[in-house]
Amino acid sequence: MHEALRRGLVEFRVTPIIQDIFSIFFVLALGYVAGKRSSFDQAQASGFNHLVLTYCLPALLFVSIANSSREALFSDTRLLSISVIVLLFWYFVAFAGALLVFGHDRREAGIAGLSAGAPTVGFLGMAVLSPLFGGTAALSVAIVALVVNVILVPLGMFFVAPKGTTPAAALIKAAKEPVVLAPMIAVALVLAGLRMPELLQAPLALIGHATSGVAVFAAGLVLSAHKFQLNTEVLWNSLVKVGLMPASMLALAVMTGVSPTHLEQVVLLAALPPAFSGIVIAGREQTYVGLASSTLIVSVIGFAVAAPLWTALARHFAG
Repeated sequence: MHEALRRGLVEFRVTPIIQDIFSIFFVLALGYVAGKRSSFDQAQASGFNHLVLTYCLPALLFVSIANSSREALFSDTRLLSISVIVLLFWYFVAFAGALLVFGHDRREAGIAGLSAGAPTVGFLGMAVLSPLFGGTAALSVAIVALVVNVILVPLGMFFVAPKGTTPAAALIKAAKEPVVLAPMIAVALVLAGLRMPELLQAPLALIGHATSGVAVFAAGLVLSAHKFQLNTEVLWNSLVKVGLMPASMLALAVMTGVSPTHLEQVVLLAALPPAFSGIVIAGREQTYVGLASSTLIVSVIGFAVAAPLWTALARHFAG
C-alpha cells in the first residue's frame, strides 16, 4: 500500500495542476484588484455575470455535450449512476446544512449546494485529467459534466427563484434559463443521434472559451466588494467539496466495481473546486456572494493539497 501511495504521489507532480490553480488565483486577483481600483463597479460585474450565464456558459455546455455520442454518454451506466448519487447527495447535504444549521433561506441554500456539491468539471475537467489519462478521460468528464449541468445547475436555479414563486413557476423559470436549456437541448440531440453542424461549432466554441476567464474575473470583482470570510460554514463547504465528496465517490466506485482507470478519474473530478456557475448565479442574484467566493478560494487551495492524495488512494484501491 505504501509503495502504491508513494508512486501515485510522485506521478501526480504534474505542471497542469499547478498551472490551473495558479491561473484561477491570478485571474481572481486581477478582478479583485480591478474592483478595488474602481476600474469596474459592481453593476459592471453583474453585467459580466450576465454575459457568462446567458451566452458564454450555455454555448460551452452545448458544444461539449453535443459533441458526445449516445454510446459514449451511456456506455458505462455504473459511472453515470454513482455520479448522480454522489453529487445529488452532497448537494442536498450542503443545502440542508445551509438551511438548518447556518440559518440561510432557500435561495442562499440553493447557492450553498452548488458551492459545495458541484465540481467545476466543465472548466477544469479535461485540463486536469487529460495530461494524466489522455483521451480516456473524455468519457468521465462528459458524464460528470452532464450530471452537474443537467441536474445540479437546474436545481440551483430552481431554489434561487424569488420568494413567493410557486414550485411550478420556479421550475418553468429555471428551465427557460439558457444555462439550463442549452445542455438539455444538447442531450436531446445526442439521444436522437443528431450531430451539430460543423459550421456552428466554431462560433459557439469561440464565445464558450471566454467562460472561465470572465467568470473568475467577475468573481474577483464581486469579492472586492465583500470581505473574505474564513468561518465554520466556508470550511464546511470546502470540506464537503474536496474531502467528503471524493471520499464517497471512491467508496461507491470501489463497491460497484467501476474500472480502475475510470475510478481514478471520477474521484479526481469529484475533488475539483466548486463550479464557477454557482458564483456567477450568486453574483447575478446578489445572494450568498461572499460565502460562495470565499468557498471557491479555500476549495482551490484544498484541491491543490488533496488532489495528489486522492489520486494516490484511488490508484491503490484500483489495484
